Amino acid sequence: MQAIKDSTRLGFDRNFEMPSVPVVLSKILQSVDDDRASARRLEELILHDLALSVRILKLANSAFYSFRSEVKTISHAIALLGLNLVKSLAIGVSIFESFTNGLREEAAYVTQLWMHSFAVGFIAQEIWGKRSSRAGGEFALLCGLLHDVGKVIYFKKDGVRYSQLFAIEKRDDDLSIRDLELKVYEVDHADLGSILAKQWNLPPELATAIRLHHHETAGGIPLVAAVALADMIVKQAGVGYDGDRKIAANLPALQEILKMSPAELEALRVLAESKRTDVEEFFQHSI
Repeated sequence: MQAIKDSTRLGFDRNFEMPSVPVVLSKILQSVDDDRASARRLEELILHDLALSVRILKLANSAFYSFRSEVKTISHAIALLGLNLVKSLAIGVSIFESFTNGLREEAAYVTQLWMHSFAVGFIAQEIWGKRSSRAGGEFALLCGLLHDVGKVIYFKKDGVRYSQLFAIEKRDDDLSIRDLELKVYEVDHADLGSILAKQWNLPPELATAIRLHHHETAGGIPLVAAVALADMIVKQAGVGYDGDRKIAANLPALQEILKMSPAELEALRVLAESKRTDVEEFFQHSI
């Protein structure tokens, strides 16, 4: 366990410690860079974690991807989905799985958050993949998967109280989930998730995306803007729930940073809505 070093005003208690990095995640992050060796190593690591193996295979066989033939092995999943995509999914799944172990009443809320985060990752990949390389798009998926990881820390550390904040139906004139976090814990989920990413030695760009995804102009960083915009689109489509249905007013600024046309924005909204049922069915049958 690692104690928080970046913030001394955390409203939990003075002895609050960040969760330790899951063993399988640590090994995945340390996997070698050579593509062929990495594929073999990633397969071995996933196979050593039964829950992770099942999740990856279920996802590959879900309606979300709609492959013509059944995906029966992790190596086949890597071949179809791509090394970086499976690696990103494995990282996301291992984090959410490790944080939800032992949760009871809070588990349903975390599942809703995971659904939201998964959809944000998918849309972020669509946005950034058109403006970057395939690998860049897959990294955007990882940023989307983990943009709200700070909320999972609250669930893990203070589940009953945070569940109450999370479940509140927030009207336009009510405090947002971030405002409630600041009021109760004196740090919001974006900063908390960024601290975790740094302590776990996740890529600096990922920590930045987590920290700035609610920033009015996404820090002027196009990748962060892609994640922030994907977050808004998924909220509008009603995929999962992240504790707040409010849509920020900075959508035009994000469009400008990404040079996104109204037609592309509308197409992304349609895509998110079309995938809502697939995401819901996958998580309903996988939890």
